Amino acid sequence: MNIEIDTHTHTVLSGHAHSTVIENAAWAKKAGLSGFVVTDHGPAVPGAPPDFNLAALRYLPESIDGVRVYHGVEANIVDFEGNLDIREKYLKLPDFVIAGIHEVVIRSGGRGRDTDAVIAALQNRYVDTISHPDNPSYSLDYEAVVREAARLNKLLEVNDHSFEFRPGGLENAHIYLPLCVRHGVRVVVSSDAHSAFNMGSFDAALRTLEQLEFPAELIVNATKERFEAYLTERSRRVA
Repeated sequence: MNIEIDTHTHTVLSGHAHSTVIENAAWAKKAGLSGFVVTDHGPAVPGAPPDFNLAALRYLPESIDGVRVYHGVEANIVDFEGNLDIREKYLKLPDFVIAGIHEVVIRSGGRGRDTDAVIAALQNRYVDTISHPDNPSYSLDYEAVVREAARLNKLLEVNDHSFEFRPGGLENAHIYLPLCVRHGVRVVVSSDAHSAFNMGSFDAALRTLEQLEFPAELIVNATKERFEAYLTERSRRVA
């Protein structure tokens, strides 16, 4: 398996990451990536920029030294109704929107409420995927989440960073990924890089997908062409 586009990366604007867009682009090129999505955190994470910062993404070049730069955000789920910390006027600006549930923003409310929050976030038309759905700090009904992703034709994420830093996450991935295959739900594989040195780091995620014999055709960001085809599909959804 090969991944050409890293769909989840952070810069110093997130407040707890260590590299600039230019540094990320340089290391993305070294890693052999065709492109990456800049997905800094929404403002509910301490130190992250306000939502109107998304309007400034237009000042980024389309590519840096031959590496495509896509505009994105990792918005935060702020309650069990699935509301996000990005106002709609700004949420409609990025090319790609991740919705994440983070302990510094909202603590687990139990299996039912956690599942409701994630499903409601998926129902937001601008949201493309849920970040690190394997997070063991939350209890999700994976069957329900995957079925809703299938119904909405949304994506789920396979987060390499999560497998390393969230004990129990790998075991959860072995639950939801086979469900994705069963229901035909596509995924994106990401590094969740908080440093340029981790751009394009997918080893644990790819090893897991290979162990599970996950179909390559369900990986949206395996190639630049497939990812951009998804963005065209997305543009029709949010129009």
